[in-house]
Amino acid sequence: MSSNQQKFFEDINRWQQSGLSQKAWCDQNNFPYSSFQYWYRRFRNQQTGNKQIAGDGFVQLRIQDRQSNAPWCELLLGNGHKVFFHQPVSAEFIRSLLS
Repeated sequence: MSSNQQKFFEDINRWQQSGLSQKAWCDQNNFPYSSFQYWYRRFRNQQTGNKQIAGDGFVQLRIQDRQSNAPWCELLLGNGHKVFFHQPVSAEFIRSLLS
C-alpha cells in the first residue's frame, strides 16, 4: 500500500469513528467530498477483497421463537438501525422496505 493510499485510508477510519456523515466530516476537515467518495470506494473494495458490492449488500434477518411480548422478527439494517415486526409479514413486504 502506498503512503498516499495509507493516509487516505486513515482519514476514512477517522471519519468512521467520528459518527458524522461523510459530507459533514469532509466539510469539517476541508476534504473534497468527491475525493472522499473515490477513496472510500477503494477502501471498501480492499476491505471486501476487491469484490464489487451491489447496494448495501445483505442485511441480517433474525427470527426467534415468539415469547409473550417478543417481536415476530427483527431486521438489522447495515446502518445499525433495527426494524421489529410483531406479526408475520411477507417476504415481498420486507423486500419493498429495502428497495
